Amino acid sequence: MMYVSFKKLVLKDAESLYQLLIKSTEDYIRYFSPFTFEIDTISKLLLNAEKDQIYGVELNDGISTRIIGFYMLRGLDEGYVDPMYGVFISQEFSSMGIAKLTLSHAEVFCKMNNFSRLLLKVYVKNEKAKNLYSFLGFKTSIKLSNDILLMEKEFTN
Repeated sequence: MMYVSFKKLVLKDAESLYQLLIKSTEDYIRYFSPFTFEIDTISKLLLNAEKDQIYGVELNDGISTRIIGFYMLRGLDEGYVDPMYGVFISQEFSSMGIAKLTLSHAEVFCKMNNFSRLLLKVYVKNEKAKNLYSFLGFKTSIKLSNDILLMEKEFTN
């Protein structure tokens, strides 16, 4: 039996994230570009996160546990009022509902910490992601460029 769980990532997880990202094909990773995929960059991201949240998605198969993805709520350390969501799930586990699960986890975090909305950026050409986000209640806020949309989901108390 396999199951997934979440854990807040720390500096010692940098190598696992690095390996996860560099093992991905260019085609699969083309819509994920929040930072450069270098060990130093990933280490700094994890080390400097105070208000920002970075969660690993772990797979436990009963024998071992490994990181198969992660999601981030960023921008809080930079002073933004609402977090910016970003997610990466290994291609091996894509289309299994894991990204949707990370969004549920992120929404709970936002509601428990009194954020009024959750933001995300999505590439215009990434139809699969846009459809998922729209289905889950995100609305297009503005077009940031010819390639990227800003979407948001507001929470009511």
